[in-house]
Amino acid sequence: MNKKQITAIAIGVALGTSIGTTVGAVIGNVAMGTVTGSFIGICIGVILSLIVFKNDAE
Repeated sequence: MNKKQITAIAIGVALGTSIGTTVGAVIGNVAMGTVTGSFIGICIGVILSLIVFKNDAE
């Protein structure tokens, strides 16, 4: 794992968590929203890091 990948995952998690918290507040279950958001964020971050890594490899 290089710095760009770690950064991409961190950004994804941060985005996912903030989106999840907002959605959680709307549906009235912040904890569930945050957990779901974190999970989605990790997925986004991994996808971003794969894209970044793929671009670096070329």
